[in-house]
Amino acid sequence: MHSVYYNDKQINKLATDGQHRAIIGGMWEEMGELQLDILQKHGLKPEHKLLDIGCGSLRLGTKAVPYLNPGNYWATDLVEALMDAGYQKEIIPLGLQERLPRSNLVQDAEFTFEGVPRRFDYIIAQSVFTHLPLNHLRHCLARLANHLEGSAIFLFTVFEAEPGTAPDGPSKQSRGPITTYPHKDPFHLCEDDLTHIGRGLPWTIDFIREWDHPRNQKLVMAKLRS
Repeated sequence: MHSVYYNDKQINKLATDGQHRAIIGGMWEEMGELQLDILQKHGLKPEHKLLDIGCGSLRLGTKAVPYLNPGNYWATDLVEALMDAGYQKEIIPLGLQERLPRSNLVQDAEFTFEGVPRRFDYIIAQSVFTHLPLNHLRHCLARLANHLEGSAIFLFTVFEAEPGTAPDGPSKQSRGPITTYPHKDPFHLCEDDLTHIGRGLPWTIDFIREWDHPRNQKLVMAKLRS
């Protein structure tokens, strides 16, 4: 079990008990707005199609769905119950169900992307790969490249090992505070790791780093070469 999100019984119980916001780390308004803001700064327009990988209980969805043209927000998550909770307790009360069909939310545990369109302008995965080993990121990039048609911009977050961190040691993040690890959740990596995972894949990867994340997650932008 790579992280607590793979504990189906525990996550399902929390989601159905009304704790769907807390499960994904809280900061509901702050993080939803931060994600939409960074997407807009990199060019997201209402007519664009967005895929939210690891959408959880739709923290970004509640902000992106009113901004995007109807039907242009799609999302995947490991846990169906989290998406259900987000749809029933967040999307419907906001009156957004006509802009977001429930069928646009797809359960996906293996980054297969079955059931989602093949063309997206933007893709985001916030606080997904911070909970997974490095090879999961490479696996996701490879499968995305195989699934997508045309070009796309993929923004995702990682924890970066702080300067002076031993290769096999923990890293106390300078903002948060939180301690990250090379081998267990929450995971960190270094810039050389990004170079490694992108090798042989049709992505151009840039380590942007700062985007005012309150827990010091760093931003990476990958562009799919069509």
